[in-house]
Amino acid sequence: MHEENASVVDNSKALKAGAWYVVSSIIVKAIAVISTPIFTRLMSTEEYGTSATFVSWYSLLLTFCTLNLTYSIGRAKLDYPDSIDKYIGSMQLLSGIVTASIILLASFFIKPLAALLELNIPLTVLLMLYLLFTPAINFVQNGYRYRYKYKQNIAIAWYISISTVLLSIVLILFVPGDKSILRGIGIVAPNCVLSLYLWIKALNRKQISANKEFWKYGLSLSAPLILHTVSMNILSQSDRIFIAKLCGNSDVGIYSLVYSYGILISVITNAVSDGWLPWFHDNYYIGNYKAIKQNSKKIVVLGCFMGLACVALAPEAIYILGGSKYMDGLPCVLPVVLGIVCQYIYTHYVNIEMHLKKTKYVSYGTMFAASLNIVLNAIFISKYGFVAAAYTTLASYLALMVVHFLITRKILKIKLYSDIFMFGSLVVTAAVSVILVFTYELSLLRYVLIAIGFAVFVFLYRDFIIGFIKKRMN
Repeated sequence: MHEENASVVDNSKALKAGAWYVVSSIIVKAIAVISTPIFTRLMSTEEYGTSATFVSWYSLLLTFCTLNLTYSIGRAKLDYPDSIDKYIGSMQLLSGIVTASIILLASFFIKPLAALLELNIPLTVLLMLYLLFTPAINFVQNGYRYRYKYKQNIAIAWYISISTVLLSIVLILFVPGDKSILRGIGIVAPNCVLSLYLWIKALNRKQISANKEFWKYGLSLSAPLILHTVSMNILSQSDRIFIAKLCGNSDVGIYSLVYSYGILISVITNAVSDGWLPWFHDNYYIGNYKAIKQNSKKIVVLGCFMGLACVALAPEAIYILGGSKYMDGLPCVLPVVLGIVCQYIYTHYVNIEMHLKKTKYVSYGTMFAASLNIVLNAIFISKYGFVAAAYTTLASYLALMVVHFLITRKILKIKLYSDIFMFGSLVVTAAVSVILVFTYELSLLRYVLIAIGFAVFVFLYRDFIIGFIKKRMN
């Protein structure tokens, strides 16, 4: 496949970039986790829930501002290897034009829009600024990632993580007023500063241009994925919106904290996936399918171990992060974690669809899962409260995993992975997770199981661990 363009993939460079990307993501998330107990104690559950609603709407609306054009960068690197900086700049300009137009129109309906979003007007204005400025950062970071420039990517991630946390804490401690608004300012302001710097830098380097060829190429790949990303955000964020409407912002606060802990593993799994994706594209492009199949097993098992660790340590983690007032959300951890594991596994199938430019299938699957999630949320949250949202999300992610498996196998006729291994890993993870939940009241037994699990993990990944330690010592 593509023999005329085939080249040897620099695996050492890709591995180094991927490893640093994972380590950086863990550190960034560690900062967020460490700061969570501070915010949960400085803010009421209602204020914390309002902040979570603010972030949920940002995630959902960002798709319309970026038009999902970041998804096209990985493939554009292969098709426009000598013009990738100008390609990214052109996508950045297109996104900026679309976002500014949307915000200009929305500003005429600010009051009804704020009421619809369940936010006050100041937070709605902050949301608009957040949406206007952050796409530039996303484009630049994706450009660095696909070219294995991990140092620049890490610098941006650390700046955003540290600056938003520190500024938010300072504002909440020393400025009187609505703490959810102060938290919003703390999030938005550092992003605006960085975005302005990146715009000026790109303009000075003459990377920003209205290139119709690039726009047509980017939209052809990314436009079909808009419904996918919207549906994906509905799938991950609609539960909090439903809880806000049906149960109140206090329950949103409890659910959001527990959900944030439950998806802690996604920091590692997303980092691994992001580090894996450039390597996957390069190797699939030259037909190195055997290496993809072999390495995918190790990556899937790693994600399953992270999920088990998250379930095992949930009682202590929830108490530390939020205190006793958040312990009612503990039953949400198991389904949330299993949902993330499903998501982690099905992305391997999505990668095939993305590489082959069959992006419409990605959208079809996610639209189905999001529709299912909305129906299930409407039925069960009103009856059983916010805990039901975690189980409806799990059901939707499981359905999505099956859909993408069927698309790659039955429609695209591609068998790249060991499918029995993929689904078997999920089943084993679910079974062990249920056992761990039943030991929540038996701490000693649970700690023994954690020790055994850690020993198994070290044994399976001993070569990598030993190699890493030797390298650091040298």
